[in-house]
Amino acid sequence: MPVVIANPIARASIRGVRALEVAAGGGLDVRWTGDDRADAIAAAALAEGTDAVIVVGGDGTIRDVADRLAGTGVPMGIVPAGTANLFARNLDLPLRDLAAAARLALGAAALPTDLGRVVLTTGDQVDPERVFLVVVGIGHDATAVEAASLARKRRLGWGAYVVAGARRFARPLIPVRATIDDGAPMRTEAWTVLVHNTARITLGLRVVPDTRPDDGLLHVAAVSPRRILHWGRIALSGMGLARARGVLSHRIGRRVRLEADRIPVQIDGDAHGRITALDAWIDPGVLLVRRPGGPR
Repeated sequence: MPVVIANPIARASIRGVRALEVAAGGGLDVRWTGDDRADAIAAAALAEGTDAVIVVGGDGTIRDVADRLAGTGVPMGIVPAGTANLFARNLDLPLRDLAAAARLALGAAALPTDLGRVVLTTGDQVDPERVFLVVVGIGHDATAVEAASLARKRRLGWGAYVVAGARRFARPLIPVRATIDDGAPMRTEAWTVLVHNTARITLGLRVVPDTRPDDGLLHVAAVSPRRILHWGRIALSGMGLARARGVLSHRIGRRVRLEADRIPVQIDGDAHGRITALDAWIDPGVLLVRRPGGPR
């Protein structure tokens, strides 16, 4: 029997659990986060020998469970119930049809899926390793995430990030040094630098092209608009309608190091303070996720 881990704070969690119960015909082991974190519940489920874990929640809850399930061979199902649901978007999971999402979470093929890993450094302090599903970002993107308060996220959904980011479009570019794999360090000035495992964001936009959840690569995007009008080119590029040469650069690799002067950082839409460096790498196919298959 699968264990269902649900976040009661998530926007659609109760409806998501009900959809699972209907799809399964009852008999589900539902465990709510609160007194226990999602990763602790997942660890207990693994110790009990569960054959699958289904997450009802947003990117933060999914990330905590993924951290525990990675490398175990136990599949994860997802019923998206959070604010942005970025990982679910990249897996082509239904965002509005919870019944369809529940059916996939219970019965779809469990496909190998990449997981990002990152270590944050501030001065002499090196934080423990974390995982990420979609993106690690530094710069004004992360500042916007800090500004998108919980109350605003509940009221506006993913629009809270857009509102917070729009207020920072004209902020100056930030010096960043990047090293990809064994290459020479590169210096650039950027509004934000994004390290993607997967790259689809809200409204179906893609920050970088040809990114898949199972390609075994990190995709590094430096966003460097020098005028407000450049944001239009970046948006059109995200819709696949134009290129944004000179204001959006894209490189790929398996390991990335970014360095800057106490720069804000966000992981999958959660702010993590200010850092001086981050080291990210890809863990290919380490997570089994029930999701639609085929090329993306």
